[in-house]
Amino acid sequence: MALGRKILCLAIIFNSILNMLFAGDILYMFYLSGSKWRPYWPYLLDGSLLWFTSIASFLNIITAKILGSVDLKRIKFHHYFYGFISVLISFIFMIMFAPTYLFILLMPTLISNAYGSTSMTVSAAFFLAYGGMTLIIDDIQDLSLRLGKALDALKRKLHRFRRTLEMIHFCCCITSIYVTLSVFSWALANGFHLGELMLPEISAGIFTLNLLITSIWGLGMVKKRFWLMNL
Repeated sequence: MALGRKILCLAIIFNSILNMLFAGDILYMFYLSGSKWRPYWPYLLDGSLLWFTSIASFLNIITAKILGSVDLKRIKFHHYFYGFISVLISFIFMIMFAPTYLFILLMPTLISNAYGSTSMTVSAAFFLAYGGMTLIIDDIQDLSLRLGKALDALKRKLHRFRRTLEMIHFCCCITSIYVTLSVFSWALANGFHLGELMLPEISAGIFTLNLLITSIWGLGMVKKRFWLMNL
C-alpha cells in the first residue's frame, strides 16, 4: 500500500514537472512574439491562461510530495542521490549521442523536432532528466538539515492560508480543464503530425494528457479537502 502510494505520487510529480515545462515553453514563445502568436487559437482564447495550469501543477507537486511521504526502506542512499545521478547520465547521453539537442531537455514542446535517428537517445535522456528531478523533489527535505527545517517552517506559515490555497487550486484546475479541451480540440482540427507550425503537433497529444492528469489529480485533492486536512 505504501509503495503503491509512493509510485503514484512520484508519477504525479513527474507529470507536473513536464506540464510546467510545456506551459513555460509555450508562454515564453507567446510573450516573445509580443502576444501576436496565439497558441491553440481559436480554441484557447488567451495564451496567458497557461499560467493557471502551471500553478495547478506546482500545487499538485506539493500535494503529491506530502502524500508520498511514507516510510520505505532506502537502498543505501537517499532518493535525491539517485536523482542527481539520473540527471547527470541524461546530460552525458545527450552530449555523447545528440549534442545538438541538449537544449531541448528543458523545452519539451520541441520534442518532435528531435525525433529521428537519435529518437531513442532523446527519449531516454528526457526520461532520465525528468525522473531525476522527480526523485530530487520527492526527497528535497533531506538535501540538508537547514533546508528541511525551512520547509517545515514554511508549512506552518501556510497553515493560515489553507482555505485560500484550496480555492486557488480549485480555480486553476477548472481553468486547466478548459485548456485541456482547447488543446485537444486544436489537435483534432489540425492533426498531430503536421510538423509545420510553430508548435510541434506531436507534443499537443502529450500536453493534453499532462493537462488531463493535472486537472483530475488537482480536483481530487480539492474534493478530499487536502489543504484543510494536511496543513
